[in-house]
Amino acid sequence: MSETTRLILAEDDEFLRQLLQMHCEALGAKVTAVANGEEAVSLALSYEFDVLLMDIQMPVCDGIQAMTLLRQLGYERPIYAMSADPVSADGFTAVLTKPLQEQDVYQLLQQHSYKAPVPLVVAPELLQQFLHSLPGLHTQLSRCHLEQNWQELQRLSHKLKGSAGSFGYPEISTAANRLQQAIEQQQPVTSFAPLVTKLSQLLQEASHG
Repeated sequence: MSETTRLILAEDDEFLRQLLQMHCEALGAKVTAVANGEEAVSLALSYEFDVLLMDIQMPVCDGIQAMTLLRQLGYERPIYAMSADPVSADGFTAVLTKPLQEQDVYQLLQQHSYKAPVPLVVAPELLQQFLHSLPGLHTQLSRCHLEQNWQELQRLSHKLKGSAGSFGYPEISTAANRLQQAIEQQQPVTSFAPLVTKLSQLLQEASHG
């Protein structure tokens, strides 16, 4: 492989995608970022990239579907999964648990890149964009709970679980995980209200600084 690792980053969360791209580029990788598995498959089959780093839950074609298709087509290069939940599918080189830490990214790339890790500071503009998105997520959570749209509520909580910790808000990540687990375990719907309230409170506190 080349000294400069050529990496495909597939992640549908815009803010997390930008943050992960910054991490990988700080470690010397050349990154092409996409928002779904279908785009990742097309790029991977060009064989111009060394590593594929891919989220599990994505629109159009999710991470497991994309990985399975690539392996069926004989693609043998490394495919790393990113997920806030356990992943049981065979075919991934390894599974990285969200929220990813800087050391996780370094360990992934160190076998390909010869550049030493450098301290990474999240750009204030990116952090502000993430914080500015929280009131909208708070509104969506409340609407989904009111409309009893549990599938969308689960998707939003999963998204927050994976991204909030990466931006330095582990309490939001933990609260989102509790809500996601309650929905997935089909706990009584009456148990969702305090979990939504807690998560909404943390979102409001973070967005107001």
